[in-house]
Amino acid sequence: MGAASTLSVSKGITATLESVADWLSLIAAFLAAACIVALTGLILAEIVVALLARFIPAVPSGIGIGWEYSAYLMGGAFLLGSGMTLRAGQQIRVELLLRARNGRYARYLEIASALLGSVITVFLAITLVQFTYRTFLSGEVSQDSFTPLWIPQVGLSIGATVLALQMIVRTIISLTSGQLDRPELGAATQIEG
Repeated sequence: MGAASTLSVSKGITATLESVADWLSLIAAFLAAACIVALTGLILAEIVVALLARFIPAVPSGIGIGWEYSAYLMGGAFLLGSGMTLRAGQQIRVELLLRARNGRYARYLEIASALLGSVITVFLAITLVQFTYRTFLSGEVSQDSFTPLWIPQVGLSIGATVLALQMIVRTIISLTSGQLDRPELGAATQIEG
C-alpha cells in the first residue's frame, strides 16, 4: 500500500468519525433543546401554581419536585448541548493567545488544547457512565420525588460521552490540519441567518 493510499484511507476514517460525531451531537442538541423546553414549562407551571395559591388556600404554594427536576433538566441541557457547541466553534476560547504573533502558533495551541480537552472529557465521560451504572445497580432514588437517580444521570452521561467524542475528533482534525469548526451547525448561525 502506497503513501497516497494510506493517506486516503486515513482521511476516509477521519471523515466517517467526524460524520458520526456530528450526527450524535445533533441528536444530543435536540435532546438539550427538549430539556430547555421542559425546564421552561416547569418554571411556568411553578409560577402558575404560586399565583393560584395566593387566591385559593387549598392549592400548594409550589410544585414539590420543581427545584429538583429543574436541576436535572439544566444539567442535561448543558452537557447534551456541549458537543454541538464545541463542533460549531461557539465555545468560550482565549482568542488573544490564538492570534498572538499573527496566528503563528494557533495550530500548536489548538493541538495542545484539544489533547488536554480530550483527556479531561474522556475522564469525565467514563466517570459519569460508571457513576450512572452504580446508581442503577443500587436502585438509589431521590428523597423528594422518589425518581430513580440513574434516569437524570443517563442524560449527563450521554452528553459527556458525545462531548468526549467531539473532543477526540477535534484532536484528530487539529493534527491533520483539517477544518476544526463548522459554524453552520451552531444555533446562533441559524438564528442570525
